[in-house]
Amino acid sequence: MRSEHLAFIIILIISGQLYAEEKPCGFPTVENGRIAQYYYTFESYYFPMGLNQNLLFSCLAGYTTETGKQEARTTCTAAGWSPDPRCFKKCPKPDLRNGYILDTKLFYKIQENMHYGCSSGYKTTAGQDEEVVQCLAGGWSSQPTCRKEHETCLAPELHHGSYSTTQKTFKVKDKVRYECAPGYHTASGKRTEEVECHPYGWALTPRCAKLKCSSLRLIENGYFHPVKQTYEEGDVVQFFCHKNYHLSGADLIQCYNFGWYPESPVCEGRRNRCPPPPLPLNSRVQTYSIAYRHGETVRIECGLNFGIRGSEEIRCENGKWTEPPQCVEENERTACKEPPFVENGTANPRSKLYYSGDKVTYTCESGYHLRGPGEITCTRGKWTLPPACVENTENCNPPPDIINGAVIGGLLANYTAGSSVEYRCNEYYLLKGAKISHCEQGKWSTPPVCLGHRRSMC
Repeated sequence: MRSEHLAFIIILIISGQLYAEEKPCGFPTVENGRIAQYYYTFESYYFPMGLNQNLLFSCLAGYTTETGKQEARTTCTAAGWSPDPRCFKKCPKPDLRNGYILDTKLFYKIQENMHYGCSSGYKTTAGQDEEVVQCLAGGWSSQPTCRKEHETCLAPELHHGSYSTTQKTFKVKDKVRYECAPGYHTASGKRTEEVECHPYGWALTPRCAKLKCSSLRLIENGYFHPVKQTYEEGDVVQFFCHKNYHLSGADLIQCYNFGWYPESPVCEGRRNRCPPPPLPLNSRVQTYSIAYRHGETVRIECGLNFGIRGSEEIRCENGKWTEPPQCVEENERTACKEPPFVENGTANPRSKLYYSGDKVTYTCESGYHLRGPGEITCTRGKWTLPPACVENTENCNPPPDIINGAVIGGLLANYTAGSSVEYRCNEYYLLKGAKISHCEQGKWSTPPVCLGHRRSMC
């Protein structure tokens, strides 16, 4: 009777695990919005949600979805909620001086356009009489402004930077270059910049601002510290995950002059991690790790004289590996054909038959050198990629001197690739090694040595 109860409990546990594995989406954090109240009240009942389930979320007053609506749906996918349940602030109607707006709205939704014009004697930021701007997630695509037309531009005081000239007043179409101090950037994010004087003022007002990085988006199932609207160069942010989740990626990121590095991590459920892959008998993997993330793949190789049956790659999916292949012993040894021909090279040793595991080395003719592996292997009827013998083109300096010996003949200032010299030893000394040294790829082959002691004169 106890065994029946135990079996029933095990079945419940297994079914619960399977049920949980099919539900990868935890309770969402809706930035500037919310979901229905009953989800908050009965969170443990509704979450985590299963794949392909939809969730309706709404935006707070003054905010809209990315498509400009008050409500939207997000879907549970293997990677989490998609799209991110997030609401953006609406763009308020700007207080436009010396101009007019062609409609009466007080707020504009994301991606909505606004048409405005400037009074006589004033121009838009683009130097036009009228302009269309769009409401984006960060505000207006270009801040609606009407500037007075000028005949000259005055160089503003430049903090944390300097101009290339001491001139203060510039005519229309005049240009001036300025440079910002380290840690600061120009109006367009550069270290130095050239700006032009237009009838409505500077095309981009010269200024040096401290390097900043954009605000960070909330991460699902985790949080970070410190939280700021903007971050300056050098700021470091640390990420943390909620219970039963772990970081995938670096826990620390830093604000640089080019932005955040490295990328923000994500918080993955522990059930999505896979242990080391199940290896079939007589196999190995190219890389090995203690744990693998969801979506990672591993390539399996079979041992010598074993063929693979099934896919060479297995994949980590929701904490489990896909079906591994089998390594089946090959009853018949598969022979390789003659080693591939390499121009200006020779295969060693020479044989009539080659089987899996047999190796062949290549050497190049004088004046040529190997490019690629010098050894190839017969693997289940096919050779690995052979090398190439490439012509030597680099010259050599004069050959090295040897003790108690010398080069026969006169020395040259330099030697072309493929050249050779011959060494001889002084009287009463024996030459050991190759007496000929070759110039290959700018280097001489090892010269000989002269052994022995000169006889004393009696």
